[in-house]
Amino acid sequence: MLEQNEARIYLAEKRGITAGKTFKRLHTFNDEQYFEESRVPFGALKVLNEEVLSAGEHLTLTLKEKTTLILLPIVGGLAVSFDKSEAEYVVAGQVITFSGETGNTYEIINPYSEETISFLQIQLKEEGSKAGSFSINELNLEKKNQLISFDSNENNFFIGQYEGRAEGFYELKNPKNGLFTFIIEGAFEVQNRLLESKDALALWNFTDDSKVEFEALSSGAIILLAEIKI
Repeated sequence: MLEQNEARIYLAEKRGITAGKTFKRLHTFNDEQYFEESRVPFGALKVLNEEVLSAGEHLTLTLKEKTTLILLPIVGGLAVSFDKSEAEYVVAGQVITFSGETGNTYEIINPYSEETISFLQIQLKEEGSKAGSFSINELNLEKKNQLISFDSNENNFFIGQYEGRAEGFYELKNPKNGLFTFIIEGAFEVQNRLLESKDALALWNFTDDSKVEFEALSSGAIILLAEIKI
């Protein structure tokens, strides 16, 4: 019998949009000028945006508070420079994590002259993070039907690519935490809830022995899971 948890679904079609001539930003949570009462951040997870950036363009952004920043390319790759440091390059299949202080700036660059890129920008509030530290992790999605871990400083992230009808589960390390699921591609059933591309699901109020079960409903479907302090 599946554990009955408190839950909130964030449908992709109801995301907020911030757009300019060279970029589009789709907000899962309330962010910038976008506000909708039900789309509150989830514990330490403050921002989860899908970002689209035109060929050869760049974005210069500033952290509003002490933040752990995760950039996860979806299509193509990107270059990122923190406080005008030498740029670091990451492509789809890699992820970069950076810890910054209030007022730190970072520049995200599309290095391609003819291709639009897309990526996830994730921001977390983590008091124990060490400012200025960053890491780049490889995500081998060729290993199908399993979760691949990449951690921030205080929260646990997982990504996996699944074939149609392949099943999986995640058991929380700490039942006081919550679990946030974001569908990068394809469709999944997560804890008996249908989620399609760019939909998200927050779950909390687990028991000591609870786990979350999921099943891919399309081939090559990609899921992002995060155990988050709430």
